[in-house]
Amino acid sequence: MSDAVNFPEDRDRIERGVEQGRSSATAPVHVHNLLEYLHGAWLFERKVFDALREETATAKGAARFVDELMNGQPGLRYREEGELDLGAITLQTEREYIYGFLADGGVAEVRFADGRFFHVLDLSKGMVRVEHSCGEDIYQGLFRVLTDQAWLSVWRVTGPRKSQVITTHFIRP
Repeated sequence: MSDAVNFPEDRDRIERGVEQGRSSATAPVHVHNLLEYLHGAWLFERKVFDALREETATAKGAARFVDELMNGQPGLRYREEGELDLGAITLQTEREYIYGFLADGGVAEVRFADGRFFHVLDLSKGMVRVEHSCGEDIYQGLFRVLTDQAWLSVWRVTGPRKSQVITTHFIRP
């Protein structure tokens, strides 16, 4: 990965505000065609804070949204590949999701690669909160569009053996 990617200068301020439940001074950008907005290549930087271990890991890599029909409707397949730095070791990572859209491309139903439902994503107001239960764990997500070329997601993961905040910044290459 190239280190020359310039993520928004105010991302740390935005990240702190979002993680603490505040909106930032920058208004979110409204996205009316989510399919069109997401389509294509993105770079990402991720921070994973584990409160139980009091440790922070970082990741960076590349992601791509590519066309895929879902039951005759427009869709995107999301695939990311990157490196997760755990301090003592660095691991290769990958992740995949399926985004199914209504005909207008404005709202996505996000599913895991195996087809299980994850959450609905509607960024028409530039920001949305979502939630997903997985066994005893609760995933509370916030998605925010920063510019026409940058967005972020923040996930709070809580459960009997989990207490994490996962913040990911995406930017066009």
